[in-house]
Amino acid sequence: MEKVQLFKFNKISFRFLLGAAIFFFLIGAVHATNAIINGFKFDFPGDWMSVIFIFQGILYLIWVRDIRRKTRFFIECNEKEFKYLTPKSKNLRCIDIADLEKLKMDGIEIYIQAKGVEHLIRLEFIEWQELNRVKALIKDLQESLAVDKQ
Repeated sequence: MEKVQLFKFNKISFRFLLGAAIFFFLIGAVHATNAIINGFKFDFPGDWMSVIFIFQGILYLIWVRDIRRKTRFFIECNEKEFKYLTPKSKNLRCIDIADLEKLKMDGIEIYIQAKGVEHLIRLEFIEWQELNRVKALIKDLQESLAVDKQ
């Protein structure tokens, strides 16, 4: 079977954003250091551009960190186990296929019952194409479970 990344990102855009964050922060820091040494001009724009550059670099770094954090989330299924990591689950969850009792996908929610333990996976804020891939993955798993039970 396959692994579906829940959140996609473009590596080139990610690297560009990271480079822009570092660039703006460094330019702002150098300019702010120079302004502090020579006396900060408080009239606008004066030396306030250095503060704006530092602030912009920090915002871009926060954005990069958020993108990086979201790329960890996935749903994976192979012949032996079903694995998932979502923003709500916090930890990697593994469910043996042999232990599955009930599996149902309704809209953006996946209901899994395995050995008396219920799992609910909500696929919020996921792209439509990835949601369709997850639906196909769940459908294949349901079909394989139906064949195994017969």
